[in-house]
Amino acid sequence: WWQLTSANYIEHYGLLREKMSDGRYERQQPHHSWNSNHIMSNLILFHLQRHSDHHAHPTRSYQSLRDFKDLPSLPSGYPGMFLAAMFPSW
Repeated sequence: WWQLTSANYIEHYGLLREKMSDGRYERQQPHHSWNSNHIMSNLILFHLQRHSDHHAHPTRSYQSLRDFKDLPSLPSGYPGMFLAAMFPSW
């Protein structure tokens, strides 16, 4: 539970969707999630770090998820970001 909740937090933190005139939010797009193309995250988390491609193509298998250079990217891999989320002033 902790790992899933933490991953969800760091994958979406600070990225906002536009609120439309009818009060609903725009559809989830690839630029609404962070990527982290680090080799250890890739090996440990089964391409979870290619989160934007998952949002664009939810039925694509995890082995086939792609990285996009023009989308938001985390400054560290998932282990580093878990630490930053747990100790934000560190």
